[in-house]
Amino acid sequence: MGRIPKAKKTSSDIIPEPKVGEFHPSEGTIKFSFEALERTEYFNLDMTCPSWPSDLFEMLKEVSKHKVNELISGRFRKYRVHNHENANPPSDLPQGVELKDFYQIRLSTAKGGIHGVFYENVFYVMWLDPLHNMYPDDRFGGLRRIKPPSNCCMERDEEILKLQADLDKAKQEAKDWEKIAEEYTDPEKRPES
Repeated sequence: MGRIPKAKKTSSDIIPEPKVGEFHPSEGTIKFSFEALERTEYFNLDMTCPSWPSDLFEMLKEVSKHKVNELISGRFRKYRVHNHENANPPSDLPQGVELKDFYQIRLSTAKGGIHGVFYENVFYVMWLDPLHNMYPDDRFGGLRRIKPPSNCCMERDEEILKLQADLDKAKQEAKDWEKIAEEYTDPEKRPES
């Protein structure tokens, strides 16, 4: 097996300048930060449909093309950006955050959204809300607690344990049959017929 190569020291220009026709970052558009992300019993990614993370990244990409004032103005109804000054969240707000400063950006009507605060052009994502728990609605299942985080390999691990138990049982049965065969072939141990 080969060794992992060591990183080489380079010049102070760690990020190269884009070449003509390549990607150029937009100035003043929304950027996202996850440094304030919290997992609570109501706001988390567990229990999401498999396409939720993909839809989240698509929404982040699209929203990143706009400025904060464009989003807050209501110009993009698809994202339904609004603050939560009249909300009654099921979890305690992060320390130092007030409802009037806490915003939602929606993925879609059926898939909920994300909640956080704007600071200049950065949206600090604090809660992920795939179950619509900020505004629970019976159409989306009402207020639901998130199931504890699961291992993505849990089904595989359970199958391995089941197969190991089956193998152990088969080994024991093989030993039992060997013992019976020995008894049958050894005239001293053979039961009288």
